[in-house]
Amino acid sequence: MAQNQSEKYIQGAILQGGGTPNVKVNAPIQYKDRQPQYMARRTRQFVGERAKYSSDFVQAKVQGLDNSDFYRYLTTYVRFSDLHSTPTITQPTDETKNILFAEEKIDYFPIGAKLETMGSTWICTNPSNLSSVNASAVVRRCNTSYNLYDYYGNILTEPIVLEKITMMGNDNDKPQNLVMMDGYFNVICQLNYNTKQLGLNQRIILGSKAYHITGFNDFYQEFSGNYDSTHILYYTVRVEEPEDRDDLPNHIANGKIYSFTAQILGGEKELSVGETLDLSAVFIKRNGDNTAEVQPTEEYPITWKWESSNPEILTVNADGQVTAVSSGIAQITATLAQNTAVTATVELVVAEVVNEPYVAFNGVIPQSIEQYDTATLTATFYENGVATDKPITWTFSGANKRSYTTTINGNTVEIYCVLADNIPLTVTAECEGKSISTNIALLGY
Repeated sequence: MAQNQSEKYIQGAILQGGGTPNVKVNAPIQYKDRQPQYMARRTRQFVGERAKYSSDFVQAKVQGLDNSDFYRYLTTYVRFSDLHSTPTITQPTDETKNILFAEEKIDYFPIGAKLETMGSTWICTNPSNLSSVNASAVVRRCNTSYNLYDYYGNILTEPIVLEKITMMGNDNDKPQNLVMMDGYFNVICQLNYNTKQLGLNQRIILGSKAYHITGFNDFYQEFSGNYDSTHILYYTVRVEEPEDRDDLPNHIANGKIYSFTAQILGGEKELSVGETLDLSAVFIKRNGDNTAEVQPTEEYPITWKWESSNPEILTVNADGQVTAVSSGIAQITATLAQNTAVTATVELVVAEVVNEPYVAFNGVIPQSIEQYDTATLTATFYENGVATDKPITWTFSGANKRSYTTTINGNTVEIYCVLADNIPLTVTAECEGKSISTNIALLGY
């Protein structure tokens, strides 16, 4: 029993001194020399065990917790607390918060990482990875966003922190009588795929206004000399008038000079039943006066989804190979997998199946004959696709024989409408067992 009590005292001393954590934490390799603070292990263990009973912890999607992928979102629980007991104009209570992570394994939250919860996106502007026992930080709520096109023409939305400034801008100004101009803001946002396209003197659309970027800072490093540790941007924006090329409805600066379209190649042909046709699609981007066909790369692959409007007439596989199933007309559509708004459609005709030999009417076939009018039909017998002079036999059925008369002259028949009839006249041309028929309405006054 004395031995068990001694072991308990030793275990307690290890825990109070920091000890060796049983839980693997997410601290980066740069923190390998950091020694645990006094009571660090006990504090983290307490929070990890008791946080779930707290009413002010919320579920959140958080970046920066995976050291191998900064931008990957993981789901965890965080606690929000007020940074300022009394809100001010520049620091409203619900715009800046302290956060604390509930999980014991989370020991590190980097600057520039995003946190999404309760309908808002927050960005870490002041982490407390060194001084705090538990992973904690000061985060700012993103209160606006700007739009841009990605490589494939999708509209991306990037949340940012926009703050009204007086004398706190990233860039020098020349105010008169120390009065700052309207529409002069400081911006904080994450450095990522979306924002790496920004730079000095570029423009963005915020709401219904255009803004010019100055004071651009993309070099704030978390670890000295490590450019890969830069994950946050600071810059200043000044309001200016929108231009005709700005796409204000979509909030994209210079958006009207861009277009993203597709084209299908190889569809200029009529098919026969059973025939196949290989189609291909190209992705075309326009940037001002530059129009180019985009080639796939390892970083930016291009894949297409093929679809037929009527698979009973045309089928198409994943490679764009079309097969004619039956006669008719159908559309084949190619959709860019990386942006489903980019599509192209081609209409293909499948010729009617013809059994050789066959009989066919020549010219326009009348649909009706008015009373006291005549109509002429001519038929030809075909062999091996070539017209012959073989005689045609004409037969007539359906309508009452008193309602029409016929005059046959070889392979031509002239029909005269004597009376109207509710039943159409069926005219059949036949030669060597092959035949073709048509129905003609007999109309009266």
